[in-house]
Amino acid sequence: MRVYNAYRKDSKNKSSVFKHVGISAAAAANRVEGMFANQNNCAFNLDYSVSFLDVLGRVINEKSLEHYLADFCEHVKKFAISEYVITSSKPLRLIDLWDDDPIGSAGPGVVAQGQLTSIEQKEVEDIFYPFSSVIHPPHIFKTLPLREIKRIKQKYSGNYFFKDELNKRKERSRAIGEDFGIAQYQEVVWLDFTFKLRKWALGKGYDSFVYSNNKESNGEDNYITLLPEQIRSTQVCLEFQEDKYMSEMPLILKSLIDNCRGQFSGKYYHLLWGQTCPMSFWK
Repeated sequence: MRVYNAYRKDSKNKSSVFKHVGISAAAAANRVEGMFANQNNCAFNLDYSVSFLDVLGRVINEKSLEHYLADFCEHVKKFAISEYVITSSKPLRLIDLWDDDPIGSAGPGVVAQGQLTSIEQKEVEDIFYPFSSVIHPPHIFKTLPLREIKRIKQKYSGNYFFKDELNKRKERSRAIGEDFGIAQYQEVVWLDFTFKLRKWALGKGYDSFVYSNNKESNGEDNYITLLPEQIRSTQVCLEFQEDKYMSEMPLILKSLIDNCRGQFSGKYYHLLWGQTCPMSFWK
């Protein structure tokens, strides 16, 4: 099966374990867009300017549409999309409750119902104890003392895959402007649960995770590798076409904005691709 993954060109992480790959290259492109769009709360105005809003919805900065799209291009150029062939004979289906965080942040409800026995369900619940639902940062710092989190991190000091995943999270924090000096502690806990779930799944004979990606695609299956060398590169690599994007997207977005005149404001997804298939801007 051919699958796709977006990656930072300057990334030093080469591990193929816990790699999220989708059957659609468009989902990979949408993930790249989402990393940029989630950095700020923005509004597109009828005069084609872009307002930056604080948590109370107050305007704190403005840019022209062209300037904002140029910033987006600088972000996207840091990524490429690669094609792989994945071997997945027995995937465990998960429910995407983790948003853009490690799988372990989803808690015991992450495993889809109906595929586990009551004993297996209890085993999954025990993995995530003392947490019983989605694990948010305030839950972590209220439940676990800092010394315990540091002990967890030390436990994985010799684990290459864990350190690689933590580095990926550090890169993600850098991409969205997050302070990893603080975020690292929640990341360690989330990754600890992720690795425990992986160990349990492998022990039950599963070789991968699979979930319906409703955030970056129309519910298409995404796979998460659990084993080294589970995916093989086809040597196909797609690059962002900045010139084409900047020659076409401003007009597309201005048309979308014009069509919203006289309507109530709303929330739109994948607007930076003009609500069209993004693959016309990758080659």
